[in-house]
Amino acid sequence: MSRPALDFDPSQEPFTHYTALQRLSSDRSGHGSAPRHLLYVARDKRTNVRVLFKLTAKPGLIYQQNLLNEIATLTTINRELPRSHYFPLISEHGHLKDGRVLLVISLFDEFPLATSIGAERVPGKLVAHLRTALEVARALDELHGLGIFHVDLNTMNVLYRLERGAPVVRIVDFESSYERARHEHGTSYNPPTTAGFSAPELGTQAPDARVDVYSLGAVLYTLIAGYQWTWSGPPDEAVAKDGELDPELAAILRKAVAPSPAARYPSVDAFRTALDAHLDRIWPGRR
Repeated sequence: MSRPALDFDPSQEPFTHYTALQRLSSDRSGHGSAPRHLLYVARDKRTNVRVLFKLTAKPGLIYQQNLLNEIATLTTINRELPRSHYFPLISEHGHLKDGRVLLVISLFDEFPLATSIGAERVPGKLVAHLRTALEVARALDELHGLGIFHVDLNTMNVLYRLERGAPVVRIVDFESSYERARHEHGTSYNPPTTAGFSAPELGTQAPDARVDVYSLGAVLYTLIAGYQWTWSGPPDEAVAKDGELDPELAAILRKAVAPSPAARYPSVDAFRTALDAHLDRIWPGRR
């Protein structure tokens, strides 16, 4: 089976610093037939480290703004959280001769959460799903401490694997991210979003921690119930109709994905505390 062709000249800078360049197929990247950017993997000849290339699909202001926003956000994260294992590290970035924006970041071995979600719910995995959500919440807590909100968290940009029975998660794809230090002082902001996972108030008010509470609630519910709910309406309606959920967990999820930001948990930490207490109840003595 042939691999997708390269969309650049590998004999030009900065590609000469890399070997084993391969374009990722759409099932691994999570993007459809008309993606905002193209993804490639390679090995850095200078460090022997595997990296991920993100290259805007074509020249254009919107494509550039999205990826430049990710570059700016990751620059802040890398500077302020140099020891965090949750987020990608930038290797380099810049513009190609044709005007497209290039970002080179660390390549994680983990796959998107979406790849672990089956067609039917598996009640025996509830504890694992809650532990995964708690770990994502810890990552978001670090992010929010910098005044940065992911805004478009979904099952494709949370990467996941198990290590010795514990979840390892990574948060990627910061094109939609909101950074207070930049965006409150005039930097334009028009983020791409994902229906069902992005908070409904986006576009009418500046994001805060509650947008990621909403997204994490939708991600957790998808882990528990599968993708079927996304075909019938917003997550709050799906949770309200779900008779298979434990009443306590249903109440926690309803608060997380409430359409009104004022009705949600005010922070990811508050959401995490509620989930942690529920996990203690259904899995006593886990500590």
